[in-house]
This record gives sequence, C-alpha cells and structure tokens, in this order.
Amino acid sequence: MVIYCYPLADLGQSLRRSFIVTFLAVIAILGGVIPEFSWTTEVVSFQSSAYTQDFTADQIKRYAKAVLWIETERRQAYQAISQILGKSPPAITCNQRESFNNLPANAQRIAVDYCNNSKKIVKDSGFTAAQFNAITNRIRTDDSLRRRVQNEMIRLQRENK
Repeated sequence: MVIYCYPLADLGQSLRRSFIVTFLAVIAILGGVIPEFSWTTEVVSFQSSAYTQDFTADQIKRYAKAVLWIETERRQAYQAISQILGKSPPAITCNQRESFNNLPANAQRIAVDYCNNSKKIVKDSGFTAAQFNAITNRIRTDDSLRRRVQNEMIRLQRENK
C-alpha cells in the first residue's frame, strides 16, 4: 500500500487537493448510489444518501482507512488504464456499464476490478454504501467532521511511514 505524506508547511493546500481527489475515488465505489465517477473531475454530485446525527471516533478511523486504501486502488487503476490507452482515461461510471464500452477489454477488466475492489473495501471497513455515503456527504457541509477525517488520515499516514 502506498501512503502519501505531506510536509506540514504545505499541509493545508496539499491536504485539500488530496482530499478532493480522494473523494472522487470514493464516489466510484458507491456503484448504484453515486451516478458518476471521473478520473479528473473535481465536482462531485450525489444522487442520494442517508444522513446520521453523529459519527464515532471508530467510524471516522474506519472511514479514513477506507478512503486512503481506495485512493491507492484508484491511482493504480488510473495508471494501468493510462498505460493501455497511451493517454488519460475517459470518465468511467461504475454503475453504468456503457461508460466502459469504448475501452479495450483489458482496460475494462481493470475498471471493473477497481469498482468491485472499492465496494469490497467499504464493506470490509464495516460500512454499507449508505453509511459510507452519509459520512462522505456530511463532510461536504460539516467543517468539524471534515477536520476530524483529515486529522485521522494524517495520523494514519504518519503511522504507516
């Protein structure tokens, strides 16, 4: 597993950028709940999700671990598909098979494997898609929760140096 650590001086900007990219990766895992995943888009739209009142420290830790692992998987899939295509991959939507149709068979397998692996990571982290989506959505509007998740991601990255 690749862990990305950032110097404290650049932490704010680097973490924000990393957080946006990470959320894009998370979107792909939610197959039927999330309408679109793009390799490069920084805008995320959610079709539906459940909100909960509060999230425990354990949920935050499991969520942060899942996000970091999914981001690693996304980067690997992106790189592998880029190598096959010889250019950046097009937008891929995990719950829309037709978005894979123009990819070569070996690139399609990588994309499908990525989507399936991401769903498994969420499940293995003890979340349903709705629970995971609830945290993801809440982070968009709750600065306190966003900071808690960011701090946990930083702690996990430092722990795995």
